[in-house]
Amino acid sequence: MTVIAAAISFSLGVYLSARAIAALYRVLDLWYAFGREWLRVVRGILGWGGATAVAALLTDRVAFLWGFVGYAVVFVTLTFVSQLWFSFHFRE
Repeated sequence: MTVIAAAISFSLGVYLSARAIAALYRVLDLWYAFGREWLRVVRGILGWGGATAVAALLTDRVAFLWGFVGYAVVFVTLTFVSQLWFSFHFRE
């Protein structure tokens, strides 16, 4: 696999990881209206999960998974660190 194809696979992994995380956050965003919006929530999760599975099958898997998992780990780490930082710096 060429370097360009690996870079495209990695970038696609990062993009789909961001979209999958956003689809999972939709559960929290629409919790107040989950009774009428549950189909939209499930469709988003299944859609982006399916797109991720298809992309993993059609691209360079190693580069794709490095992008996908790498973004997810960085996102979770930065979220945790920012919560710690705000809790220490903006205490009452």
